[in-house]
Parts: sequence; C-alpha cells; structure tokens
Amino acid sequence: MLANWRFWVMGLIVGMVAGCRVDWNGPNGQAKPQQTLTVSAAASLQPALATLQAEYRLVEPTVQLSLNFGSSGALKQQILQGAPVDLFISADAKTMAELAGAGLVDPATQRDLLSNELVLVARPGVPLRKWQDVARPEVKFLAIGDPERVPVGRYARATLVSLDLWKAVQPKLVLGQDVRQVLTAVVTGNADAGVVYASDVRRSTESPLGLVLVGDAPPGSHPPITYPIAVMAKTRQPAAARQFADWLGKPTARSIFVRYGFVPLSLGSASPLPHPVAAPERSPAHS
Repeated sequence: MLANWRFWVMGLIVGMVAGCRVDWNGPNGQAKPQQTLTVSAAASLQPALATLQAEYRLVEPTVQLSLNFGSSGALKQQILQGAPVDLFISADAKTMAELAGAGLVDPATQRDLLSNELVLVARPGVPLRKWQDVARPEVKFLAIGDPERVPVGRYARATLVSLDLWKAVQPKLVLGQDVRQVLTAVVTGNADAGVVYASDVRRSTESPLGLVLVGDAPPGSHPPITYPIAVMAKTRQPAAARQFADWLGKPTARSIFVRYGFVPLSLGSASPLPHPVAAPERSPAHS
C-alpha cells in the first residue's frame, strides 16, 4: 500500500513538472511545437544577435534560433544556392535587393532595421590623426573589407575615393572577407589601421583591444549604411520568422542594438554614436 502511494505521488510530481514546461497554444490544450529558425546575418551583428538570441528564448521558449554569420555577399550566395534560411539581415541594401530581384524575399516583410557608421581605427603608436594620414609612408598596411565581396569594403572604397586617397593606398591594402577579419588584422598587427563599423569599435572598448579611434568617415563620403531585414520567401515557418522579425523592432531589442553601437531606424532620426575612449597604449591581444 505504501509503495503504491509513493508511485502515485511521484507520478503526480512528474506530471506537474511536465505541465509547467508546456507552452499552451490555446484553450483546446494543444501544445505549441518546437521550432528552429535559421537566421543568416552580417558578421558585424554577431555580438548583438548572440545577446538577442538569449533574450528571445525567454520571450518565446518554443523557438530556437540558429544563427549563421558571414559577409553579406557570402550569405547571399548561400541563399541563392538553396540554403534553408528563414530570415536574412544584410549589411547593405544592394545585397538584399539582389535577393529580392531573384524572388527569394517576402517583400511584405522587408524593411531597414538598423544604421551604422564607418570609422578609421589604428594600432597605438601609428601616426594617424586624420583619414588623410593613411597615405603617409609610416602606414605600411591598411585593412579594409574586399570591395568586390563585402559591404564594409564598398563603404571603405567609396570613402577613400571621395577623399582622393584610393590610388595612394592601393599598395597597402589588406583585404578581409568580412568586417571581423578587418578588425582582427589590426588587432594582431597584420595591419597598421583599418576601416570598420562604429559598432565594432564600441565592442572593442567592452573587451579592450588596444585600438585607437582616428575618426568617422566624413559625411556624404559613402552611401548610407543600412541593415535591411526580410523573411525569406521559401521559409517553411513564415509566422515564426515574421514574429521574430517584428520583435527585433520592439523596445527590448532596440535597446540591445543601441548597447552594441547600432542605431535602430525605427527610433527615428539617427543620432551620432558616442566616440569610445581610446584604450591605453599596449600590445593588442585579440579576445
């Protein structure tokens, strides 16, 4: 009799615990199925989206986010070749437009999510005080994204052309396949300076890499930096993908983007990003 009572109690406890983990969809008692959304996003978004991933799990526990990062151009090629992507966030309008032109984007979901700024950074001790100094002989190597492959490279090239520096820096260029490679080249000493996003400098001050901010790209020297977002036309989970895309425009997500140095466009006009304080001069170490 005592053994039966124990089994009954244990069964009741297990049932209660299991019941607490069920996310009911409605009064009919049907549980929501677990879903996995594949989100492909520009490499510059990796720190912010890692935080957002954990936050969204608390909001929608039945949805698991699978994050795929890379240069916008490389991610575009993956999608064109049939990669099963539910949501795409590009670092430029051109890449998203190419996917839209191929009929791979749900046009009703496409919008500009974020903005960013372009900055020049250098290793401590490099004699850089302004953008024009990249032409000085003391600057041996300048890291930028590959202009033929990645948006940050196209923005960098446009700025250098605008400043009449493009020809002078040609022999010095170290080309990265995404903005993280550009930043790493400067941090590791494989380049004296680099052109990255302001959000990357903000992240660098949180994990000090010993970089010095030289300055912002002059106004009008490159096309506006925007991050468009869209649900893919071939997603098998359109409702869940749209829900997450919409959540990225809500206050909680916007505040996280701001923390990582981005400007959410839904907040209205973009305000200048505060300049990070340069770290003390020391040998950079990548973290």
